[in-house]
Amino acid sequence: MRKALLFITAVLLLLLAACNNDNTNAQDGKVIVESSVGNITEEELIEVLKDTYGVATLENILHDRVLQQHAEDFDITEEDIDLEIDNLKETFGIQNEAEFMDLLQRQGLNSEEELRTMILSHLVLEHHIGHVGDASEEQLREEYELGEEVEARHILVEEEEEAQELIDRIQAGEDFDALAREYSIEPGAEESGGNLGFFRRGQMLAPFEEAAFGLEVGELSEPVRSFYGYHVIEVTDRNPFTDDFEEVERILETAFNNRKAHKMSQKQQELFQDLEINVLDEQYSELVEE
Repeated sequence: MRKALLFITAVLLLLLAACNNDNTNAQDGKVIVESSVGNITEEELIEVLKDTYGVATLENILHDRVLQQHAEDFDITEEDIDLEIDNLKETFGIQNEAEFMDLLQRQGLNSEEELRTMILSHLVLEHHIGHVGDASEEQLREEYELGEEVEARHILVEEEEEAQELIDRIQAGEDFDALAREYSIEPGAEESGGNLGFFRRGQMLAPFEEAAFGLEVGELSEPVRSFYGYHVIEVTDRNPFTDDFEEVERILETAFNNRKAHKMSQKQQELFQDLEINVLDEQYSELVEE
């Protein structure tokens, strides 16, 4: 999808540039296609593109400008991107331009420019979150100490404020089970009281997993945001690993990196949520709609 939008963006910008550089032709209805069913003017084409792809194109332009701004803040340069591409070529044994283009196509990319945008995005997010795959032995041993599985229950609601209110009520002495049955929007919560039983790493969404494994038995989480809403989580029991650290190190590393990757995705969304946008043309008002 992003590749298509980038292509459309390029086409639209070229057409708009041509229009701006030749206002007389546009105003006179410059014909760019003649057919037996009627002529098509440059102005008609531009209006159709704007109506169909205008918002998506603007989103892509804003996306790229946000990345560029953060790249400047972190002093990420074109040379940094070149280095990543050189490393990529070395990893895959690329010897010439033809092999490089073949690699791009096999990865679903149409041009080196698309690859450079992807690399820039990744570098920006790594500066915010850290490198994926850089888990130290100390970090993995800390992960090991959190146990093999935890038992937990939760309450799922739509709004963060409601989740915080429920936390306050539980801490004030109200019954978790009763509140879960009354307020949780999770299917089956009325019967289960939000009880999830025991689960291991990889069985829950990344933010839920990270919060649950990081809690002490009997401890409540802060509101935890996921794709489904906001969770109030309480860990009720924990089982330690029965295998030695060396036997489960790879599992711990995978779980650690999966959570890091999720954080990168979440951070990318946050970068654009913080963007201040003032749309002056009502045609593109949905650009700022919730």
